[in-house]
Amino acid sequence: MREAPAQRADVHVAIDCLVVAAKPSGVERTVTGLLEGLAEARPRGMRFSLLAAQGAEDLLPVAPGMSVLSAPAWAQGRVGRVLYEQTVAAARVRASGADVLHGPASVLPLDWNGRSVVTVHDAITLCHPEWCQWHNVVHYRLVMTRSAERADAVIVQSQWTKREVVEQLGIEAARVHVCPLGVGAQFRPAETAEVERVRARHGLPQRYLLCVGNVEPRKNLEAVIAAFELIAGDVPHALVIAGKRGWKCDAICQAMQDSPQAARIHWLDWVAQEELAALYTGADLLVQFSLHEGFGLTPLEAMVCGTAAVISDAGALPEVAGEAAEVVALEAGVEGLAETLRRLLSDDEARAALAREGPAYAAQYTWERHARGVLAVYAEVAGA
Repeated sequence: MREAPAQRADVHVAIDCLVVAAKPSGVERTVTGLLEGLAEARPRGMRFSLLAAQGAEDLLPVAPGMSVLSAPAWAQGRVGRVLYEQTVAAARVRASGADVLHGPASVLPLDWNGRSVVTVHDAITLCHPEWCQWHNVVHYRLVMTRSAERADAVIVQSQWTKREVVEQLGIEAARVHVCPLGVGAQFRPAETAEVERVRARHGLPQRYLLCVGNVEPRKNLEAVIAAFELIAGDVPHALVIAGKRGWKCDAICQAMQDSPQAARIHWLDWVAQEELAALYTGADLLVQFSLHEGFGLTPLEAMVCGTAAVISDAGALPEVAGEAAEVVALEAGVEGLAETLRRLLSDDEARAALAREGPAYAAQYTWERHARGVLAVYAEVAGA
């Protein structure tokens, strides 16, 4: 049995940030969000080493009390990252003298034998491997499962994900801590001039529905496209999809291309966070009709920008955003989603009333709050 490090005023935590890349989405954004939250929380008695590949250090919001542990440039990219994490990272962190290692992207180096924390974002590779890349399924079934089993504490972002992790990974519930994610300060209603600039840059019409996220099966974009086709004759809107090409996306791309409303479907690919607030602000509705979500930041980001959100009842979405969003059951199918969209788009007052609820509700989700929850886990694991 491992012994806890002796209590002392300065607890040294190493955070594996190798996943952070130049065009972040999903998990990468949660890692930088944690660092932003730690900077805001200004924890006493803790210092942090951030493991990052050379060339990626500038992507991290490094604050006082943080330093960078450089990994070789080849550790960028999926293959290099996995290889470095499982062959070199543990020795690099041990040499830094860290008391605790945090793997915020679902994995830890399996040869690390010190105190550890791992954040598990979901168990989709276990419960729905058909929606994932085969190598992700293999990697996470092996490494994520063993990381969660070995870690002193597991962090998740919702009660729904906690239940999923306990059931799928067999982890004791007492070791699983819920720390909801936060919405970054950059997400606020954008000025009209900025909305118009972003709209013009991407060639968008005045009125549109918006989907944000990687183009991949669990986002259920084929259903959104089909619902849009059903209402297109009744509304003047376009459908805008902001997200980079993901895995198993050929059917989605084909659905966009073959749609009778293809001219009104705008796929923007990846959009920088600097433009996302304006994109949210300019939309009449944010739609996230996902099949599975471990948290669901997108509707919260839309809410703080003053945009009404329509979500599915899948995964953690209703838990996280349901009180201030319009929830459509997946069982209602394409027709049910289409009816909800048609109703909200044709009723300005109903849509505005929904939008008014969003900012105050979403304001409770901050990165500082997330970081304070994570800090409490660090302190418990370190015995501080």
